[in-house]
Amino acid sequence: MKIKFIIIIGFSFLLCSCDCQVLVKGKVISSINGKPISGAKIEMVDRNLNSTTDNSGNFRIGEITGRCYAPKIKVTYEGYKPFEIELESDSDYQNYKLKKESKSVDFEEPFYPDPNDRNTFISSTWIEKYSEDFEMKSDSLIIYLDEDNPAKEIELIKQKFKNKNVLQ
Repeated sequence: MKIKFIIIIGFSFLLCSCDCQVLVKGKVISSINGKPISGAKIEMVDRNLNSTTDNSGNFRIGEITGRCYAPKIKVTYEGYKPFEIELESDSDYQNYKLKKESKSVDFEEPFYPDPNDRNTFISSTWIEKYSEDFEMKSDSLIIYLDEDNPAKEIELIKQKFKNKNVLQ
């Protein structure tokens, strides 16, 4: 009798155990020209899962596991800033945690926003190390990768200061 009871309880636990499918799908696009990025590396952080985008920039990455978790993915592609996001979801909400980090960049020469005022200058600025733009469409993640070009970003920052000075 005890053996039957133990077998029934064990079988019940086996039937009650759940598998969870953790799946992230989406598309990687260049924020510069709006075109899909083919061959971008998609990595599920803290897991041994990797994928790449197809010719249309689409990807799918995931696994079936005994425990559901909030997937964290990292997207990398040569010449672009990486993108990293953790996706938490429940039946009532969707939460996104973006990896953000700035880095200081020194100018080669001091920059004078007002050429007539040599007392006010800028010698460095902060730029983002990660791409940050994304959107959710239906159940897909659309990721926009930014070009990794600090010199171009510095020039854009200088131009903003010049334009701001002209308007004043």
